Amino acid sequence: MDTRLLNSFLTVLRAGGITAAAAELGFVQSTVTTHIQALERLAGTPLLDRHPGGVSPTRAGSLLAERAQQILDLEDRMLTELTDAAAEPAGPVRLCAPESVCAYRLAPFLPEVRKKFPGIGLSLFAAGTRAALTALAERRADLALILGPSLNPPAVDLADLGAQRLSLIAGATTSLPRHRPLTSAELAAASVLLLEEGCAYSDELAALISAADPTTTPSRFGGIETVKRCVAAGLGLALLPMVTVADELADGRLIELQPPGGLTPQHLWLAWPSSRWRSPAVRAVHAALNRPGSAVASSRAGRMFVMPEKIDPVSRW
Repeated sequence: MDTRLLNSFLTVLRAGGITAAAAELGFVQSTVTTHIQALERLAGTPLLDRHPGGVSPTRAGSLLAERAQQILDLEDRMLTELTDAAAEPAGPVRLCAPESVCAYRLAPFLPEVRKKFPGIGLSLFAAGTRAALTALAERRADLALILGPSLNPPAVDLADLGAQRLSLIAGATTSLPRHRPLTSAELAAASVLLLEEGCAYSDELAALISAADPTTTPSRFGGIETVKRCVAAGLGLALLPMVTVADELADGRLIELQPPGGLTPQHLWLAWPSSRWRSPAVRAVHAALNRPGSAVASSRAGRMFVMPEKIDPVSRW
């Protein structure tokens, strides 16, 4: 069987339709349709239910999706083992991380990896917690960095890269008190600017504000730089990772306030699928990310959390 057919089938399921899958794969729509039809002829039964909103797997399609994941994983392992005679790790590694980690921690890390492992093609894309876990489950990422509280996702192994300090920031002319923690009511009365839903610390702050005043709906923004500029202009407060606002705090463009008590400590986690074989290139990048003193990991005693359940290849987080 041509494994390209299996890859097209899984992409259709993930994208929710043949047109979206063709765009993702770089094929014309008729090519993906031909791949699905070829699989259905081999199976002797329909694999997709077509409906106005897209497609969904039939019972046979769900079984094929599970087996297809295993076959493609095995193909990846076989191809890498066949080319593993090289002295240095080589090959593609797909890494996703929150925007703040991409911009402020991975920026100095990537040149370090490229210099040490010139044969590794490291690609990076931004993703929040849910999107990162989905990307791992759907084989669109090999490793993920996740910023959040204690995690316990199934079928994912985690390494704790250390606690990440958050900073409640305001414009330099704010009249809010700096000598004590703000109350939830004060936060609700102020204009708090949040990042998009799915950001753990923004969602927690939103819940805190909602509990104090259910009528308050803080604004959400898609990027940290936008939030910082709005705060510096006196348009509200924001809770952001300290690493992203250190320069502005140092030169006085922003000031730091004390957040209310009870916010959950945030850690940076390195995540990877527990049941998937990792190529030498993936293992090399994993080791570099998890090395104490690296540009990404905080100084800490490394601690590993392992959740060995079987992965569900078509699950969505």
